[in-house]
Amino acid sequence: MQFSNTAIDIAALPKAEEVTLQPIEPSYWKVLQIEWLITVTVLAVAAGAAIYFIIPQNKTWLIALIAIIWVLITIIYYIFISQSFKYRAYALREKDVLSRTGWIIRHLEVCPFTRIQHCSVHAGPLERRFGLASISLYTAGSEGADLRIPGLKEETASTIREFIMQKIKTDEPAAH
Repeated sequence: MQFSNTAIDIAALPKAEEVTLQPIEPSYWKVLQIEWLITVTVLAVAAGAAIYFIIPQNKTWLIALIAIIWVLITIIYYIFISQSFKYRAYALREKDVLSRTGWIIRHLEVCPFTRIQHCSVHAGPLERRFGLASISLYTAGSEGADLRIPGLKEETASTIREFIMQKIKTDEPAAH
């Protein structure tokens, strides 16, 4: 057998960035807003408790500082989730699954079917309220999900899960 190691023309490689991605469900934005509201409420209660129990009453400048920091965190967090939401998308291709996330730092993750060992669908209370679910893909050698796509309709998530499970079952190498 002759050894061969031919160079590959990079320009001829398929580009994952050129794939038309499917955006997640618009109703997932409501889930993110409710999660944001819960988070900022917990932060407000924590800030209020700190002000009431820890800070002496004659330190009004410190109370104002805590309030300003809370408002800034609340606004920045809201801007971050609203802008990030616009970039969430996914695609199924013949041999892999793609997921795009991020606003400031963008991530395009590609998970080949040949690496997937398990696929699951999850729906928390807020997601269920809006008829949504998330799909998680697990590959060999990892402790957690390698790829997670939130904000799918429950039916879509189940259909994708069944497709992936069929795909990884048919792509398995024959046992010797």
